[in-house]
Amino acid sequence: MLIQGTEPSSFTPRDRRALFLMSLVAFLAGLAGTTISHTLPFARASLGLSEGDMFWVFAITRAVSLIGISFAIYADREGRRKPFIAAFILLIAGNAATAFLPGTAAFAITQSMTRVGVVAVAALAIVVLAEELTPAVRAYGMGIYALAGSMGTGLGLILLPLAERSDESWRILFGISAVGLFAVPLLNQFLLETRAFRKFETNVTFARALSAGLAKHFWPLAGIAFFVAAFSSPAFDFVFERLINDLAWDAGPARFLLIVFSGLGALGLLFGGRMADSIGRRQTTVVALILGGIGGIGFYTLGSGWLLAPSILIASFGAAMLVPAFAAHRSELFPTRVRATAAGWITNAAIAGSISGFAIGAIVVDSIGLPKTISLLALGLFVAAFLVSRLPETRGIDLVRDKRQTPAAQPEAAEAERVTPTEA
Repeated sequence: MLIQGTEPSSFTPRDRRALFLMSLVAFLAGLAGTTISHTLPFARASLGLSEGDMFWVFAITRAVSLIGISFAIYADREGRRKPFIAAFILLIAGNAATAFLPGTAAFAITQSMTRVGVVAVAALAIVVLAEELTPAVRAYGMGIYALAGSMGTGLGLILLPLAERSDESWRILFGISAVGLFAVPLLNQFLLETRAFRKFETNVTFARALSAGLAKHFWPLAGIAFFVAAFSSPAFDFVFERLINDLAWDAGPARFLLIVFSGLGALGLLFGGRMADSIGRRQTTVVALILGGIGGIGFYTLGSGWLLAPSILIASFGAAMLVPAFAAHRSELFPTRVRATAAGWITNAAIAGSISGFAIGAIVVDSIGLPKTISLLALGLFVAAFLVSRLPETRGIDLVRDKRQTPAAQPEAAEAERVTPTEA
């Protein structure tokens, strides 16, 4: 069941331009941002780190990335375009620097730079798409954007054999990400400021927006982001560690398994976008959380390849479904004047969740093992599913005119007008 006008032909020329540019960034960011996860077994051995040590490295990079909120605050004051391009450059430059600087400290520093860029790009890209795409195809368009990111991740997997050539050849994959710099002139030339953004003489602080009534939306969204990330970040980043070092798989079969079944799971991005646009954001999010949890626990607790494959498919499909539904939902619950800042703080909540997940893992993984550690972190998904029920449905909102298209969302429109009365 689809709402009228959600066919691909209903994308306007401006929709297509924004979606093309954001998808290009997503592809390059997907290639660069996941290199650390793909090369983890090789980098860990080369740097002489234990699993617990690597958990701490991941926690440190996430902690530093909290400063990515500065890009979002600037975006609400001066516009989305400039901070977005700056964050993308930082992402690519930090990742490329990892290829050339030796030692654990340099690895942590350059990957912290990369993570700041990843966080800022992820938060601002969703805002750009939310404010550029027409309402009927917003979540579907976000699904296409995320699918492009998955293709970049997939390319990283295809290139993974380069990391097996020698003890230090894993650095080659970080160097390859420098190709992303060629996209910068294209962004400078064709990326427009979003239709919804307007610069105001006075700024509304996010604290004021929360006190005006938006806190009831922010805290559930932040909680969802926190608990999802506490589980998904370690679960995603230690996939190759599980297959290669825990289950003694060769890198080739492990890579094949992930490319095929996580690739099929990525179709959940389109399915989740369609479902979110036709049925609703809340229902799609809950279904996605259930599937992601079942598949993730299965992958880390089952040992047979015949069971690992469907576990990867289910986990990937659920995680993919979540992306467009949650991205659209969090963008639609805040007015334009604080939308990027809200996205930034929700992203920071996810980072805090990642830090917590990695910190818990660092403490317990060497004693109870990776499967039990991931299963423990999965308990937070139950809390996340409950928090989804605390949010209103927002399907159909027009962010440019700040008018809701569905009756259920009308009270939220009035609330946004009280926070930013000149936007209505």
